[in-house]
This record gives sequence, C-alpha cells and structure tokens, in this order.
Amino acid sequence: MEQHKDRTSAVHLFLWIMCIFGVWPWSPSNRNELRILVFVKQNYRYLLHLPCTFAFIGLMWLEAFVSSNLEQAGQVLYMSITEVALIVKIVNIWHRRTAAWQLMQQLQYGPEYELRSQEEFSSWQREQWMFKWCFYLYSLVSLGVVYSGCIGVLFLKEYVLPFAYFVPFEWRNSHGYWYAYGYCFAGMTVTCISNVTLDMIGCYFMFHISLLYHLLGFRLRALKDVDNEHKFAYELRLIFKLHHRIRSLTIECQRLVSPYILSQIILSAFIICFSGYRLQHVGIRANPGQFISMLQFVSVMILQIFLPCYYGNQVTFHAHQLTNEVYNTNWLQCPPHTRKLLNAYMEHLKRPVKIRAGFFFDVGLPIFVKTINNAYSFFALLLNASK
Repeated sequence: MEQHKDRTSAVHLFLWIMCIFGVWPWSPSNRNELRILVFVKQNYRYLLHLPCTFAFIGLMWLEAFVSSNLEQAGQVLYMSITEVALIVKIVNIWHRRTAAWQLMQQLQYGPEYELRSQEEFSSWQREQWMFKWCFYLYSLVSLGVVYSGCIGVLFLKEYVLPFAYFVPFEWRNSHGYWYAYGYCFAGMTVTCISNVTLDMIGCYFMFHISLLYHLLGFRLRALKDVDNEHKFAYELRLIFKLHHRIRSLTIECQRLVSPYILSQIILSAFIICFSGYRLQHVGIRANPGQFISMLQFVSVMILQIFLPCYYGNQVTFHAHQLTNEVYNTNWLQCPPHTRKLLNAYMEHLKRPVKIRAGFFFDVGLPIFVKTINNAYSFFALLLNASK
C-alpha cells in the first residue's frame, strides 16, 4: 500500500529547489560519473553563494556602516540583520549536510516507520498535503516581498534601488543603474529562496517527528481493540521500540535545527523593530511598491518566527499526549506483568520531549509571544531615541 516517497511527499519539490540553490546535498556520486560533474556537485554551492549571497550581504552591511544617520542606516539594517540569520542557516546546513541527508533518508526509507493501515496512510497524507500548502503560501508571500520592491522602484522618477546596498561605482544614471539593479535582483532572489527553503526544511523535520509521535498515540489507542494477550504484548513492545527510535530522531533533529532557530529568534526582535521603523518613513503615496513590500516583509518575519515555534510546540504536544493514550488502552484486562510494563512506560513518558534552541530556551509558542513583545519594546525605544 505505502510507497516510501509518500512518507515525505510534502518536501519533494523544495528538496529539489534546495539542490538547485546549493543548500541541500546532491545525491552521492558514483564511480561512473564524469569528474567535471563530481566537481560541480562538490563546489556548486560555493560558486553560487560566494558572489550572490555572501558578497551581497557584505555590501549591505558596508552600506549600513557608511550611513550618515540612523534613518539612512534603518533603510538597510532591517534586511542586513535578516541576512545574518541566513548566513547562520547556510553555514549550519553545509556543516551538517551529511547528517541532514541521512535524517531525511531515515524518515523516507526507515522500515520501522512504515505506515501499516489505510487509516494511518490517509491521515499521514492529509497532514503532508497541509504542510505542502503551507510551504507554497510562505514562499509566495516571501517572494512577493522581493518582487513588489523590485517592481515598485521602476515607477519612480529618480533612480532608487529596491534594497539598499553599497555600490562601488556611480549608479545613479541610465547606464550604471541597471547593473546595480540586476545584481540586487539576483542577490535578493537567491537569498530569499535559500532562506525560505532552509526555514521550511527545519520546520519539516519537526513536523515529521510530531507526526511520528501522533502515530504512536494512534497505535496505543488501537490497543483497546486487541483482546489477545500475546498480541497485545507483542504490539506493545513494537510501540516501545518505535518510541525509542523516535526519541533518537528528536535528538538528531534538535542538533540540526537548534543553531538556526536560536539565531532567528535572537535576531528577529531587532529585524521587526527596524522593519517597523523603516515602515514609518516609507510613504504609501511616495513609494507604494516599497510600502507594500515592507508590509509583506513584516508579515513574513512574524511568520518566520511563528512556524518553527509552532512545529516545535507540536512535537512537545503530541509527545505529551502519549500519557493520555496509554489510559485508552485495554490496560485493566492485561495480566500483571503487562501492566508493570505500561507503568514503567508511563514513568518514562514523564521526561518531557522538547526541541531546544541551544541551551537557552525551548522552541514553542511561549517563546514566539516573548519575541514579539521584545520587538515592540525595541521599536518603542528606537522611536524615542530618534526624536
């Protein structure tokens, strides 16, 4: 009934996009491949991101440093800080690319995670479909930020770049402007798509593990219909083994997503703060494209913090629900030794399952609310300082 690819159907498209944009490892090389192809696979990510990401971000920060006042610096700082978080994500996935690829292979091909019934399969596919559309929506809104800004400046009378960065030549003329504009367009496209896909692959790992905990709960609940004592004990042991494997996957997932979530949450308060400050200085009549782009940017930043917090919260929620599911089993009719197993299992479930960002905080909805509160506090402070 189940095909292996169906377990990870939500990520097939954006794993391919990640390969194209150099933030996901290509399939392992074999002996029959041409040397030039092997070389491209190994170095493609550097050839793409050194000029289009790292150099572009460096020029953004240089523009911020040479700015003459806070208002001029605010025009570039909101995006520069966002790109710092992207650098952390790129370096993290490059450093842990083998572990990330192996984790995805386990989720897709691991025989212990095979779906065993049509009901499990239908529920799994429904959740995968919802995550896929979440990715589409997030991508659409994020790219809308880039392209609304790029299109809006074309209707202005003066020469204005869609996203400010330091240009080492005179660009405020009909000839130089298009070179500066083209590099900005290419750099923002590469960084935006890389950012979106890296955000979503981290969210997907947490989403998939939360589904596995949910699957555990489903199978525990199904034990209430098992009347045979030996079959009950056999199914229970299979659940214990699966739970042990999922706990191991949770730790692997935390190692992968912890650095990028930590950097994102720490920087997000400043990003939203400078975005709000920038929004106050962009008039909708003077520059409607930039104003709409900034509104979209603020919404994307809030979504960028919310998504990992939500899926991290889902891991904790579904793991915590297992205690309730144990009570839904047919435990009263079990022999004493099986009841002792269930009792020991419930003691094990008292250990909370949480995704931690570094050693600082748990990834969940409370940290999302705290980040938004911090962003508002910084924004109010910045407004007072600028008066």
